[in-house]
Amino acid sequence: MATYLITGVSRGVGNVLARMLLDQGHRILGVARGPVPDLALTGLATLELTDFDGYPAALAGLLAELDGSAGLDGLVHCAGALRAGQLAEQDSAVLTELFATNVTAAAELVRHFLTALRAARGTVVLVNSGSGLAVRPPLSAYGMSKFALRGYADALRQEEPALRVSTIYPGRIDTAMQQEVRAAEAGDYQVADYLRPETVAGLIATVLALPADATVTELTVRPRS
Repeated sequence: MATYLITGVSRGVGNVLARMLLDQGHRILGVARGPVPDLALTGLATLELTDFDGYPAALAGLLAELDGSAGLDGLVHCAGALRAGQLAEQDSAVLTELFATNVTAAAELVRHFLTALRAARGTVVLVNSGSGLAVRPPLSAYGMSKFALRGYADALRQEEPALRVSTIYPGRIDTAMQQEVRAAEAGDYQVADYLRPETVAGLIATVLALPADATVTELTVRPRS
């Protein structure tokens, strides 16, 4: 049985991944904006990811769950923010929100749990995006933040060689966020065109379960259609 911390457990890939790992018998610590009553989590921190001053108090309960244990086997940053639009129309508040949620929150969570991750020689999985490989309007600002997340992963991998640091670059996934994207693009939403959350969650679970002698640094997955 391993212990994993997952952000964004209230919906999307984060929620599916938490259920999947719980079914496998693992302990799950969750981070979400509010209660998630239908998940049997070992612990839950309810916080706004951009409220960095509130992290010490909000995360204290999760850190207490790890006190005296073998550490934290994995941290998965699934939560994210997306704002569509042209750069000329997006002010500093939009950029600040995107970078805070998509990049700084990941860095802050790893920093707070670094001792536990080091103790377990754990795995950090950062759920990026195809936009982290190629920026395309109207998701330019979002793509910029995902490129920064990619840079954070590279830096963390070099600074913390005892950890496994993996970046997942999924294509478009059938989630509420994807519906927002298609609305911004004024395009049709066809479920069959997108990856299922279960598919991406399964890949993350595989990365977390790799034997100790292996690591996946980067993994790209796209819909077949």
